[in-house]
Amino acid sequence: MERNERLEAMQEAASAAFAPLRLTTEDYDFDGGIRYANAGGLLVADITGNPGGVWRPQRLITSTDNELYKFSLHLSGTCALGQDGRHATVRPGDLVVYDTTRPYGLVYGTTYRTVVVGVPRERLAGQASALQQAIAKPTRTDGGLRRVVAGMLNGLAEDLDGTVTEGGTQLADALLALLGKVFTGDTALTDPRTSMRERILAYCEANLRDPDLSVESLAQAHGISVRYLHKVFAGTGTTIAALIRTRRLQRIRDDLADPGQATVPVAVIAARWGVLDPTHVSRLFRAAYGTSPVGYRRQLLR
Repeated sequence: MERNERLEAMQEAASAAFAPLRLTTEDYDFDGGIRYANAGGLLVADITGNPGGVWRPQRLITSTDNELYKFSLHLSGTCALGQDGRHATVRPGDLVVYDTTRPYGLVYGTTYRTVVVGVPRERLAGQASALQQAIAKPTRTDGGLRRVVAGMLNGLAEDLDGTVTEGGTQLADALLALLGKVFTGDTALTDPRTSMRERILAYCEANLRDPDLSVESLAQAHGISVRYLHKVFAGTGTTIAALIRTRRLQRIRDDLADPGQATVPVAVIAARWGVLDPTHVSRLFRAAYGTSPVGYRRQLLR
């Protein structure tokens, strides 16, 4: 494929995923790509490219375009970002937000890789004012809640199809909550125990498929004792073990309700969400929803 054809294919794919864009390149042989998946109404994309530019000029913006906030974590390469009269250099490890409803431009001086989450603006309408102040202002992800967000986005990039498809609405909710806090400055107002609880919940959402996810593994992953982990969730009316169990049952129920998975055995769906004992999942499901997994699916089919 010739250089212009590769560039046009990339431009067409990126425009279809987000909103109409114009791409330019400095290299004779353009080499780049975009992989993306939908999670609960959010678009998660893993993007690579050569030195060049990504432009959304005023002439490409129409009332029928997707109106999105684009949250971008740069994994490699640097770029210059401009929007609303602001200009910033974005480096590896930086997280930045910009808006498709107004012109912007990114100029990459090197080959790059970035993870971009496209969020419909109405999903964050209550935080619009704070997000407007955060536009084109990169933030480092080397500590605190920002590091948790970076870890989630890195994980999504590594297993885009599997994690995003299986995470669905729950993954979208977790991402929205964390991104909102990072860019509205709420993190400074959160006490350490609440912050730790949010980090643990986000970690659980991203690792529900792991059958070894447990109180002990959570404590080890977050560098705390099991006793302190229980304290973190004291006063919430539940335990972390119960939360993991509930989240898994919800995911199993969602998959059972999916007509596209009507022929997938219950045991396979349960194992997908970290529950390997079919008898155990049937007992838990009945206790939570008043019927067995098979009975629940049968009711929906009728």
